[in-house]
Amino acid sequence: MTVTEKLNGYGPLAGIKVVEMCTYVAAPATVRVLSEMGAEVIKIESFAGDTQRTQGPGFGCELTDTEDPTIDLNNTNKNWVSLNLKDPEGLAIAKKMIGEADIFMNNMRTAALQKLGLDYETLHKEFPGLIWGQMRGYGEFGEFAHSPGYDAVCWAARGGVAGTFPEKDTSPAIPPQAFGDYNTAIMMAAGLLGALVNKLRTGEGDKVVVNLYHSAIWGGSIGLCAQQFGADYPKSRTNVPNPFNNTYKTADDKWLYICQPQHNRYYNDMMKIIGRDDLVDDPRFATIENVKAEHRQPELITILDEGFAKKDLEEWLKILAEWEVPSQKVFRFTDILKDDEAYVNDAIRKVKYDAFGEHALPTTPIRFAGYGDPPIILSKPIGYHTAEYLEKFGYTPEQIAELEEKGAVKCYHGEEVPDTIFKSERQEKGEAACNW
Repeated sequence: MTVTEKLNGYGPLAGIKVVEMCTYVAAPATVRVLSEMGAEVIKIESFAGDTQRTQGPGFGCELTDTEDPTIDLNNTNKNWVSLNLKDPEGLAIAKKMIGEADIFMNNMRTAALQKLGLDYETLHKEFPGLIWGQMRGYGEFGEFAHSPGYDAVCWAARGGVAGTFPEKDTSPAIPPQAFGDYNTAIMMAAGLLGALVNKLRTGEGDKVVVNLYHSAIWGGSIGLCAQQFGADYPKSRTNVPNPFNNTYKTADDKWLYICQPQHNRYYNDMMKIIGRDDLVDDPRFATIENVKAEHRQPELITILDEGFAKKDLEEWLKILAEWEVPSQKVFRFTDILKDDEAYVNDAIRKVKYDAFGEHALPTTPIRFAGYGDPPIILSKPIGYHTAEYLEKFGYTPEQIAELEEKGAVKCYHGEEVPDTIFKSERQEKGEAACNW
C-alpha cells in the first residue's frame, strides 16, 4: 500500500498527483505543503538520495537505515521512488510518471533539465496540461541566473536578512539553517495552487518559478520602503523609529517585545504603564512627528528601559495584557519546544522514533475546516516504493528485477517501515476529528 492509499482520500488535494525531483529544503518543503493537503506525491530520488539525507549529523541529528528526522522535516506523506535518470529506461519511467501528474516540481539546474528533456518547453509540448514548477536561488535572468543557490547566500546574505537583522554595529546575523527556505516554500506552494486552479478551469498547464532572493526582498518590503525615506538599516534598539515597537529588558534579565504601532494614540497609556505619569502629554515625546523631528528616540527609549527594568517579565505581561498592549517574551527555540500554544494549535506535533524516542516536528501552517489537522506519515528509505509504483505502471516483478540489475532503478530491500500516522495533540485527546 502506498502512503497515499493509507491516507484514505484525505484533503482538498486528494486525487491531485505531484511528481517531485527536489533536494535539500525549499523545494521539498513546497511539496510537503501539498502532501499535507492530500496530494499524491511521488518523490523521485537518485540512487544516493536527496542530499538532505546527509545533513543531520552536522547538527547532531544522527540517522539510521530507516529513520532520519532531518529528512522528515520536508518530506511527510510522500511516496519514494529511486531512478537513474542517466539510464534511458530510468528516464523513460520518470517521463511516464510526469505524464500522469498534475504538477512536476523540481529545483534542478536549467542546463541539466534541458539535457534530460525535463525542461518546461519540452514537457509542455508533450504534456500541455502539466504544471511545471522550479525553485531557484536567483531569478531566471541576469548575472546569477545559473548560479547555485542556498538560503544562506541568496536569502540571508544577498536578500539583506543577515545585514539588517542584527543590532547595529555588530556582526551579521546568522539565521537558523533554512529559515528562508521554509518561508519561500509557502510562496511556491501558493504559485502551484494558483496554476492548478487555472488548469482545472482551462485544462492548460503553466510554468511556475519562485526564487529565494525575491522571497527575501518581498519579506523586507517595509524596510526597503523605509530605507528610501531615510530610515537606515540595521538599527540599534536604542534608536528605533518608534520606541513603542522595541525590545526591553525586565528586572529578571529577560527580554520583552512590545508592538504598539500608533505612537500618538497610545503615548499617554505607555507612560502610565511604566509609572511616569509626570510625562503624560509631554510635548517632547507625545507625538511621533516631534520625536522624529527632534531625534528624541534614544531619550524616550532610555525612559522606557528604566521603567521596564523595575518589574519581572511575568508581572509585565499581566500588566500589558490588562492595557491591551501587544507584547510577548522574546522566545528562543527552547521556549517554543515547550510552548503549549504551539501544540494545542498543531504548529508542532510529537512523533516517535524507534531509535531516537519522542521528538517535536513542526507542521505546515495551513488548515481547512472541512479536513482538520492533517495526518502525518514520516519519510521512508531510498527507493521504498519503487517496485510498487512500477507495478502500477504494468511492470512485472521479473521486469523490475531486470531494471534494477541493469542499474535503471533502485528498490528498497530492507525491513518494512510502518506507515504510522501521527495525530495532533487535540486529535490524540479526542478533542478534534481525524478526517481520514
